[in-house]
Amino acid sequence: MTRAEKDVSFSISSVCFLIYFLLKPFYLFDSGTLQPGDFFLLVSFAFLIYERKNGLKNDDYIFGAFLICIITINFIYFLIFQATDFIKSCLYYIFNYIVILCFRHFMYSRKWLNALGIVCKLNLLIQLAIFLLHKGKYWEGTFRYMGTYTDPNQLGFAIISTLSILFLLKDKWKYLFVLVAGLLIVQTSSSGMLIALLILVSLDGMIMLKRSMDNGGITYTVLFLIILGIGGVIALILLDVIHIDWDHFRVSDKLNSNKSVLQSFINDRALNVAQEHPEYFLFGYGEGFQFPRYGHSEEMHSTWISLCYYYGVLPFCVLLAWIYSNIRHIKLEVVPIYCAIFLEAFTLVNHRQASFWMIILLANVCCQSDSVNEYNDELEIEEKKSA
Repeated sequence: MTRAEKDVSFSISSVCFLIYFLLKPFYLFDSGTLQPGDFFLLVSFAFLIYERKNGLKNDDYIFGAFLICIITINFIYFLIFQATDFIKSCLYYIFNYIVILCFRHFMYSRKWLNALGIVCKLNLLIQLAIFLLHKGKYWEGTFRYMGTYTDPNQLGFAIISTLSILFLLKDKWKYLFVLVAGLLIVQTSSSGMLIALLILVSLDGMIMLKRSMDNGGITYTVLFLIILGIGGVIALILLDVIHIDWDHFRVSDKLNSNKSVLQSFINDRALNVAQEHPEYFLFGYGEGFQFPRYGHSEEMHSTWISLCYYYGVLPFCVLLAWIYSNIRHIKLEVVPIYCAIFLEAFTLVNHRQASFWMIILLANVCCQSDSVNEYNDELEIEEKKSA
């Protein structure tokens, strides 16, 4: 990538993208419709095309091929069933493709990434403030908190993905925001998101401890005290000194069901249609949201399985190829982030949220961080000389 391609500074397009990401959690209109933040994404994309007079370089042709598959399959089902949900589904992916095109252009600027980190922290603090002020919403009058979002799992993934971006950016305050994230995720009662948070923190902590021990920065006595402290907290939870209402996470319902764990998972994620009609894994079922077929009125929860079922094995492999092309050179220090995101995606992939795609793209920056920093240092020296 050339210097001109990396030098995005704080153009109108890049600032509009930051505003978009800041406003993304606020749903003023019905879910699935354009929100205030989406307007700034479109403005960002329009200005980016204008600023790049030589043309916007597209390094995501593999994802483009996946997008063509999505549009083709959904359009075929639209013609057959005349259900606009198939077109609506295409628009979700087109919007996310715009996110990918914009974000890939902006993410090589260290200053812009610093600004993105500030926006991520603001997002978490705003959600915390809304919760503490009792201004957030709950799912259909239940105990499941969803803040400014329209679904508890949606809020949970937004918290996890925002925290993951802070980890990828190596923010020095990231563990302070782990506490914020933990508090909010517990309120959502999302067991999948809680597991993702535990995977992220535990694996990252193990890597940090190993590196510190290798560098002589931590003694085995300190390590013993840390393990003792963690064990003490676990013991207090088991003794109910620290009370957590696990019933809200429906753990006992999932484990004590008369059905197998696999069947309970299939029922919980509305994957019954895939179980009954596996032939659609070959050519795709189409992503029709609430459109009822074969007696199933509920949409399949977004998992790796449902994505493969929606579009068939070959398009799904194209998507996996695009993901692999971005994350294949990740370093050990960022493995916890991708383990948390991708393992959690077996229960909810959340591919409709922009942050999911941004995290995949950030793998390129994390692997090239040294070269990017050297480039920005050279740029700052040149700016000082010219001044």
